[in-house]
Amino acid sequence: MRYRGQTFWRKRRDKILKDRLVVAGRALDIGCGWRKFGWNALRVDINPEFGPDVVGDVEGPLGLRDASFDTVIALDVLEHVRRPFRAVAELTRVLKPGGTLFLTVPFCYPRHGIEYYRFSELGLRDMLEGFEVEIVSVARGRLARFARNCFPGEKIVEGYFVAAKKTGPAGG
Repeated sequence: MRYRGQTFWRKRRDKILKDRLVVAGRALDIGCGWRKFGWNALRVDINPEFGPDVVGDVEGPLGLRDASFDTVIALDVLEHVRRPFRAVAELTRVLKPGGTLFLTVPFCYPRHGIEYYRFSELGLRDMLEGFEVEIVSVARGRLARFARNCFPGEKIVEGYFVAAKKTGPAGG
């Protein structure tokens, strides 16, 4: 995986990915960029310069069959799309029942590229209604909270890792 800087978010996110991202069966990597994790995932990106297997927009339609993937990965993608609910609907459509959708999204993190949204834990849960959802927040420690003059119990959340298992019928 290429880094564009060793930021707190990227270091913590990548550690969580190493510990929790389990690719089972046929996989789809949306918004892959230059990323290659070493498995045979179908790589999709809107930018042909990255050399993806499929050039396509996550807001769809991607031209892929319904319920054709066991694992769908979208790392730091949703903040860059204009219609994230439509994008999640397209990811849900191609994910098999019982399959897992892995997402990461930044929250209190510097802007990068063209961004439209930031997602809270509540927003993510709403967007993933109908999934069994596990959300891990990547938060700064006490020193960072002190430096930013936050309340003692307040967390500075840099972003979220989401593992969402699809329930219900095929095609979402």
